[in-house]
Amino acid sequence: MAFKKSYSRVIIPIVEMTPMIDIVFLLIIFFMVAAQFAQQAHVELDLPLEIGEQQERTSNSTLVINILKNGNILLDKNVGAISLETLDKMLSDGMQTKQFDWEDITIRADENATSKALNVVITMLNKNGLAATKIATEAP
Repeated sequence: MAFKKSYSRVIIPIVEMTPMIDIVFLLIIFFMVAAQFAQQAHVELDLPLEIGEQQERTSNSTLVINILKNGNILLDKNVGAISLETLDKMLSDGMQTKQFDWEDITIRADENATSKALNVVITMLNKNGLAATKIATEAP
């Protein structure tokens, strides 16, 4: 009986790299744009020069409270100044829903702002159950 010769074919899978390269480029563009928006979110302030605790990388805070030279309070997410009552309501709502804790809040106060404005904000944080917070400074 005659048997046919069996041929074994080696199948080499072809991996298309074009879609993967496209996705990598899109991710690079996304992160570059996101980094630019994060830098533009901060309000220009003259922060006080203090040694303080130096961190190698800055963590992104959920809530950044900016105290301007004239005592107005701005949030990075808002365009205009907010009132103390609005800030108090936002803090109490955030604490009740466990939206943030003390590590998620950063205070950025202008070095020429009055200490009264800073004290009012810190007192408000304390009233809402936050015993500590981060205050942004610049290294001398």
